[in-house]
Amino acid sequence: MSEMAMIAIVSGKGSPGGTTTLAALAAAWPAPVLLADCDPAGGDLALGWLGHWVVNGFLRTDVGVLSHFVATRHATSGDPVSLIEHVQAVPPARHVGLLAGLSTPGQHAAVGTAGWTRLTVALAAFKTVAGHPADALVDLGRFSSATPWPVLLAADLVLVAVRPTQRHVLAARPVLAELAERILPQRLGLAVCATTPAGTREVRVALGREAAVEVPMAARTAAVFSDGIDGGALPNRSPLLRSARRVARRLHGTYHAYAPSEPRVPAVSPSARLLSGGAR
Repeated sequence: MSEMAMIAIVSGKGSPGGTTTLAALAAAWPAPVLLADCDPAGGDLALGWLGHWVVNGFLRTDVGVLSHFVATRHATSGDPVSLIEHVQAVPPARHVGLLAGLSTPGQHAAVGTAGWTRLTVALAAFKTVAGHPADALVDLGRFSSATPWPVLLAADLVLVAVRPTQRHVLAARPVLAELAERILPQRLGLAVCATTPAGTREVRVALGREAAVEVPMAARTAAVFSDGIDGGALPNRSPLLRSARRVARRLHGTYHAYAPSEPRVPAVSPSARLLSGGAR
């Protein structure tokens, strides 16, 4: 097991809630975490959950995947040290660092396989300024021929987002089938979004795969992460975030390996920041 976790989420057709789920997991993560928007069609994290902070100039959409590509275009491999220069602290959750996504689908062609490969190497070895390994949560958007396979193949866990509806289940089947050809079964799972226990069971049976993530239906909280209502402020008592905390602790504990000198610190610190390496 590597020092840090890299977890990627990808969706089929119909917007099943993958980006919202990943943002909620990042907000609930029990340690510094990098939220990387690697959707080749253009990212929604900065414009959705964090749109208020973009409008007010606290976050820049031109600092992220594309700026990292430009800065490393003459490099032969990824440099994890340089990646932090393209990461911005998230005001509503200071333990989260944002790697903003592409602005348009056309930018994907400029990045190319070499650019995604360099970024993947940097993501897999990312550390905070204090030198602590930081987990990476990667949003790959809707699965397509443009999806960056270097990220998928390097991830410790690849999640396919699906809602408990017939349309989303049917859309997830071909995605799972194609991913299963190149990704080991233990590294491939489901993120069942806006669900109930009965809905999750139905999805598991229909797709023949376990749910690694289950997120309950909570429309207003989901709108915080998808549309930035209330300025993106976290409704910490919502069922969605309570569930996300439980899932985040489990995933972090499963995939993040601590060095002997790095104690587990479960307590939440209000001053925790990704760039300082503090634990939540």
